Amino acid sequence: MIAASSPRIVLHVGAPKTASTYLQRRLRADPGHLRQHGIYVPVLPVVAEMAGNAKLLATALGQRPSLTFQRAFPEINVSALDPAKLVAELLRDWRADSESVVLSAENFRPHHARRLRELLPTTVPCIVVLFVRRQDRWIDSYFNQMVKTNEISEDISTFVARLCDTDGERLCRPDWYANYEAWRDTFGSCKVVFYDEVASDVFGAFIAAAGLELVPDLIDIDRAQVSLNVYDLAYALDLKTTIDYADFLQRRAASEKASWRLGLDETRSLLSNADLERLRNRFEASNHRLMTALGNNSPTLLRLDVSSDSDSYCDLKEFYASESYARYRELADAIYTRHSRRHRFKALFKR
Repeated sequence: MIAASSPRIVLHVGAPKTASTYLQRRLRADPGHLRQHGIYVPVLPVVAEMAGNAKLLATALGQRPSLTFQRAFPEINVSALDPAKLVAELLRDWRADSESVVLSAENFRPHHARRLRELLPTTVPCIVVLFVRRQDRWIDSYFNQMVKTNEISEDISTFVARLCDTDGERLCRPDWYANYEAWRDTFGSCKVVFYDEVASDVFGAFIAAAGLELVPDLIDIDRAQVSLNVYDLAYALDLKTTIDYADFLQRRAASEKASWRLGLDETRSLLSNADLERLRNRFEASNHRLMTALGNNSPTLLRLDVSSDSDSYCDLKEFYASESYARYRELADAIYTRHSRRHRFKALFKR
């Protein structure tokens, strides 16, 4: 469908860790070219550095900003944000009679759906697009990101329990049927895209789900690897004392440099057999309901692993006791110590 001939609001609601940042950055890489083809991607100047153009709106709806958001925008008082004003600003320059508008935020949650429906115009169709992924691989990636950004310091089993047993506000709960049902019931439909099916062409899959046509000669961007390797992840979890964010960043930089020097780059899951069983017990029925609702008979798209016995998994206790980790840890600590000494030395001359 040509965007200009069938204007619509495209609402991309995540989920996180399904290439959302890549998708958002590509949408914003050449906005003028997109607009020439009837696709408008508005940006709020106050948070222009955020990839998702509607993330401030989602934050305003939830009133539970992430630590990453608070660090990046300490001047923004979230409690004072007005979702209606943010929607008005996002749509202010939208030519509703001749172009489609894309609003993207992976921190939209199912309980935001009704309020969003009230805020968005009803004069054009609103297409909701939700990317989903099997929960074991999704949690591996989500947990990795939360540790990397120092949002959490808990072990993965505690993290799994939180996602299984509580609704949460700041965290995304991977009950994909509940997500689908909330958006479908509120907006009339919800287009579900299976990340594992489209990982090689996420942008094309998004455009197709939104009912738009691919724009020729659109700039592509690199899909940077953002996950910590298993050594860096274990190192971050091995920090025994609470440290401030600046020191955490120094530790992370030291660990990443040690990995680079030693040629370490493998990523492995920290989920245990008990974690996998808990995930299956909590989400298998939901996954089945989603596949049934979509009329999708694939037996593997959302099938979770039964055992953590393969090489793609890592027993963290055994890993910490290994010679390879001890060698890596020694180098990372040495790099951190040298950096700290230089930092303190430089600070003496600034007084």
